Parts: sequence; structure tokens; C-alpha cells
Amino acid sequence: MLRSLTHGLWLAPHRPLFLLAGLWAALVPSVWLIPPGIGVDAPSWHRHELLFGMGGAAVGGYLLTALPAWTGRPRVAPATTAVMVALWLAGRLAFALGPPGPFGLVTATAYFLVLGSLLSWRAARAGVWRKLPLALAPLVLGGVEALAIAGPGPVAAGLAQDMAPLLFALLLCLVGGRALAAFTRHWAASSGRPPPTEPRWLAGAGLLGLLLAMAALLLDRPGLAGPLLIGSGILQLARMVLWRSWRAGRYPALLLLHLAWLWLPLGLVLAGLSQRPSAGLDMTTAIHAITMGAMGTMMLAIMGRAAMARKAGRLAVSRPLALAFGLVNLAVLMRLLMCCAGADAWALLLHLSAAGWMAGWTLFLWDFRRALLGPVPRPVLSASRRS
Repeated sequence: MLRSLTHGLWLAPHRPLFLLAGLWAALVPSVWLIPPGIGVDAPSWHRHELLFGMGGAAVGGYLLTALPAWTGRPRVAPATTAVMVALWLAGRLAFALGPPGPFGLVTATAYFLVLGSLLSWRAARAGVWRKLPLALAPLVLGGVEALAIAGPGPVAAGLAQDMAPLLFALLLCLVGGRALAAFTRHWAASSGRPPPTEPRWLAGAGLLGLLLAMAALLLDRPGLAGPLLIGSGILQLARMVLWRSWRAGRYPALLLLHLAWLWLPLGLVLAGLSQRPSAGLDMTTAIHAITMGAMGTMMLAIMGRAAMARKAGRLAVSRPLALAFGLVNLAVLMRLLMCCAGADAWALLLHLSAAGWMAGWTLFLWDFRRALLGPVPRPVLSASRRS
């Protein structure tokens, strides 16, 4: 069994990287259950590690899994996957050891730099230039991580910490939106329904609005960033209307993705409202709607597809995964309620949110064990099989 697991683990990059993403998601919030003053700085460590640790592993697993479809070349070799895992682990260790020097900074960010370089080189070699923005995205994340760790002063580091969630929101718009639209069209066509359509400009306008909002925040123009964030959120919600998301309830594997996507427009609108002092909403609440809500639930829904059973050309959501998804969403709601809670209720909600999140991701890991053994299904994230 152990030999089969260790061999099968390296057959596809999503196996170890999705496993690490789930493991880190389950472990990192435990810092909130430890008495203050013991161990690492809880706010800094949990913020950094859920973004760049959990998020980085999930992004790497997804992009490396998608790479053969981009290029038409064989899948990523097990040795390459092992190198990426080693770099990810080195990054976690480098940050845990405290403020790094130049060598430590390179070690902490090497995972993103190597991942972006590998994806860009393979995409350029195959001539798939339209995929280059996605391939370069890890390099941007690596740069933001470097700024967050060793930025010139607390203002720069704090700004990088705020930019990182919006960068992941940008990736969700770019990658998650395309994947969700494709899965929705495929399901509609296979069910004999007319596939939903959306104008090309809609996704582009939402993406542009978010980019301009990020630029406005960098220039310290909250009065401009607020409306742009709200506008981008409304456009992402409009995409759901055109996808006819309410019909996804007939296919639970697709429903998880649509419910996860709903957090993105909500998070962007909250982020926009937080730019107005009169709204009485802090950016931290909006950031958690984006990170825990949009990032966390979308990653769980997509990574969970790799472990779903294939039945009659459809993916079947298991009970543990459905419960995991519910617990993670409940954890997000409790974290958002903290913005209007008193001191005693605040602490209770924090612990309940952390416990719910950890329980949800532990259930995901239990369910994901099935994806670590045996032949790798092709494609990994949808129901139709091919060799």
C-alpha cells in the first residue's frame, strides 16, 4: 500500500500539490487555537501561508495539470513534480524560520519563480502565446511575496499583503471564470440544453476593472478604487446570470463551482465598499470574503473534482466532500460576522471559524486519498475519460 502510494503520488503534479494545499489549509489556522505569545506571529503567519502556501500549491497543481493541454506535449515528468514539491517545502521552512536574508528570500520565493519560468518556457516553446499571461502569473505572485516578506518598510509590506488577495482574485477571474464557463457549457450540451453564452467583452471588462482598481490602490486613490471594485464585482455577478447558475443545482459537481464563484463578486463589492469610510466596513472583512470565500471554496471545489467518482459521464460528489464544502462556507460566514461582533463574541466566532475551516479541509483530505492511487484519469478535472 505504502509503495503504491509513494509511486502513484508522483504520476501527476496535481496529486502531491493538491494534497499539500489541502494539508496546509487544514493546519495553518491552528495558530488561532494556540494561546497568544506561543509560537509564530499568528496574524502574519496565517495570512502569508494561506495565500502563498495553500494558494501557491493549488495554483501550481492546477497550472501544471493544464500544461499538457496547452502545449500538446506529454504530462509533467515525476522528477519535475518532485522538484516543485521540494521548492514549495523549502519556501514554507524559509518563512517559518523568521525574517530571511537574501538567500532566505530567494528560497522563500523560488517555488513561484521556477513554476512561472517553467510554464512560460513550455508555452513559448509550443507557440501558445495566448496562455503566456497565465504562465507568467506565478512570477508576479513571487514578486508580491518577496515584497510582503522584505518590502522597504511596513507600508510596502502591508500593501503587498493587500495586493496578494486581489491578485488571486484576478487569477480566479482569468482561470476560474474560463473553467466554470467551459464546464457549464459542456454540461448544458450533454443534457440537451442550449449552452449558455456570454459576450466576450464581459469577462474582459470585469478583469480590466479589477486591474484598474489595483492600480488605484497602489496610487493610494481609494475614492477611485472603490467604484472600480464594485463595478468589477457586479460584472462577475452578471456572468453568473448569463451562465444560468440556478440550473447547476441539477448537477452537484457543477453547483459547487457556481456557489464558490458567488463569493468573488461579493468579496469585490465588499472591498469596494470598504474604501468608503462612511460604509463602516474594514478591508480585512472584504479580504476574507475573497481569500476564505472565493479562493478557499473554489480551490476546494476544483481540487475535489480530481477525487470524484466518474459515473455515466458525470462526476459524483461524495458525502464527505459535500460536508467539507458546507463547513468551509460556514467558516467563512462566521469570519465575516466578526466585523460586527463584540469582544467576547469576536473571540468565539474566530475559534468557531478556524475549527470549521480545519474540519472542512480535513474531510477534503480524507476524500482526496482516493485520487492518490491508481491510474490518473484523463482529463483530471472533468468526467469524460480518455487515455
